[in-house]
Amino acid sequence: MVIADDSRRYVAVNAAACLLLRLPEHKVLELTIEDLTPAQHRDQVEALWYDFLREGTQRGVFELQMPDGPRLEVEYSATANVAPGRHLSILMFPAGTPERRSQDRGSGRALLTAREREVLTMVAMGMGSSWIAAALGVSHSTIETHVRHCLDKLGARNRAHAIALGLRVGEISLDLTGSSPGYWG
Repeated sequence: MVIADDSRRYVAVNAAACLLLRLPEHKVLELTIEDLTPAQHRDQVEALWYDFLREGTQRGVFELQMPDGPRLEVEYSATANVAPGRHLSILMFPAGTPERRSQDRGSGRALLTAREREVLTMVAMGMGSSWIAAALGVSHSTIETHVRHCLDKLGARNRAHAIALGLRVGEISLDLTGSSPGYWG
């Protein structure tokens, strides 16, 4: 997950995005969206950005120009103004196949237990396993087990992918106002 400001500069990034981009956090925070866009597509960024801000959401497949040279196709889902002037993008690697995307939509029944949804939501909000364990009054290993079950049930490759899939299929939603009781104190 990455968050960009109104000038398309990255202002926050999670560990999974750092791994995807193969850069430490402080280096990612020096980048703009244009820096990760292949040169032949950079002239389209401004128009796409204003469409995104006007519509409020955007999703699809995008080819990233990796900082160390190669290109990487990712699936993304973006939401504008999750906070004033802050825009969230969730990147999934590699981009899913059409067959996988149709499987993700599934039968409409819940995949995760209520506790797994609670844990995955807290992970999505940036909370670490130890913090979640303390907040829920359970052991660190219990949280890791819940996360592992989320990965398995959603068919995710990592936590960021589980978050993206969980959001897509409606298993979780994000309350970015900080008003969810129990999560913030």
